[in-house]
Amino acid sequence: MARQEPPIGGAEPERFEPDALPELPSELALSKLPVGRHGLPRSFVTRHQRLRIVAAMLRVLPRHGYPGTTIGHVTEEAGVSRAAFYGQFASKEECFLATYNLASQWLCEGVERVAADGQPWPDRVRAGVAETLRLLAANPALAHLMAVEAPQAGAAARKRQQACLARLAEALRAGRPDRPELPGNLEELLLGGALSVVARYVESDQAERLPDVETALVECLLIPYLGPEESKRIAA
Repeated sequence: MARQEPPIGGAEPERFEPDALPELPSELALSKLPVGRHGLPRSFVTRHQRLRIVAAMLRVLPRHGYPGTTIGHVTEEAGVSRAAFYGQFASKEECFLATYNLASQWLCEGVERVAADGQPWPDRVRAGVAETLRLLAANPALAHLMAVEAPQAGAAARKRQQACLARLAEALRAGRPDRPELPGNLEELLLGGALSVVARYVESDQAERLPDVETALVECLLIPYLGPEESKRIAA
């Protein structure tokens, strides 16, 4: 059975910081837990250590790329021993997948919040695209993980990426005009193309410029359903 990931906890909507836990005393936040007797529950210590390793994986990937990242890179960044790493993860791949799981959950939940029912479908699409690009621009390491590294991290990572796209595709599909002549997986195809645009920006160290492509991406997502003229008007 796959290990159940802990809830994200203290991440603010703007920043993905898996090791910033709200229940951690302020003097210990983003620092090593104290050695010896500290009065913290074992379950809390284990969870905090796991999330510190996840956060370290997130930070070292842009420096080395997944193929070049070693467990040593991760443990040094996290400030933990190799024994502590292997107490949490069986391999580098398992750690990467845990990191991707938390990152994709955080991103999808943020997009789903702003694209919820209650507004016309084109407005929800525009809001969802804007929020996705805003969050990725504010979190370049997360954008790197999701758009650049996942395809290089093996079959399991690619499946997680596909699952993330499928979840976002459901949000795009909900409430759209009925066009039975269109392919049933059109939303996944459209979002796959959008992901490739994100990857180009991230790979060229221009993640902060991702909001600049909002209008073009919204227009591309709307065209199959509303036609070019209406889509251009809404996107603009």
